[in-house]
Amino acid sequence: MATFSFDHEQRTPWNNQIFPGNYVAQLNAYRDQGVVAIPGAVFFRGVGAIVLNPDNEGLLVGGVLPAATYDLKVLSPDMRQDDKPRLDRPFIIPEGAVVYRTAVNAVGVQEATVAGTTTITPAGITTPTATSATAEADGYFNPVGEFSAFVSILDGTGLASDTAVQVTTSANVVASQKPSAGACRKSPSAIIVEVCYYLPDKVAGADELHIPYGVEAGQGY
Repeated sequence: MATFSFDHEQRTPWNNQIFPGNYVAQLNAYRDQGVVAIPGAVFFRGVGAIVLNPDNEGLLVGGVLPAATYDLKVLSPDMRQDDKPRLDRPFIIPEGAVVYRTAVNAVGVQEATVAGTTTITPAGITTPTATSATAEADGYFNPVGEFSAFVSILDGTGLASDTAVQVTTSANVVASQKPSAGACRKSPSAIIVEVCYYLPDKVAGADELHIPYGVEAGQGY
């Protein structure tokens, strides 16, 4: 049986929640959108990233992302950097979440010095054991990413506290120098980490069943 230590008052109301049916959009990580795929649990897909843009001066040194461990951001839907009403958010998995998969993808990222040995590994979440993305001989990474072995969702332990998701690079990496297909710009470059988890759903309330009206004094049937 899964063990939870989550304070339900800190997570209500849900930002939004969908149910099985004719719903074809992806889960929205920025809005913390969950799906009730199994009654009693709400499943989430958190996605955070480090963007290797030249204007990301807080992280890049001369266009290079040095080998280190970094915090990730859940990126805002507002893509203009000079007009961003909704700011990027810290990538944090909430207390009580049962994590059953982590994954990493290095889109448009290459080794600063091509060696085919650099690894990029999700950090912060210890269970399940993360699988690293390793650079290939040309210095780029597998375009479909890498993911951890699937962990049973039936026997998990919730996180003891809110947990920041991080990523560790074993060597310096840079943005791809390859142009985008059909565009006059370089390919988007970002290190992306995905965390799949679930939380216990709220208990049924008065709106979810038909509670009969009481009979007042003097009222007939």
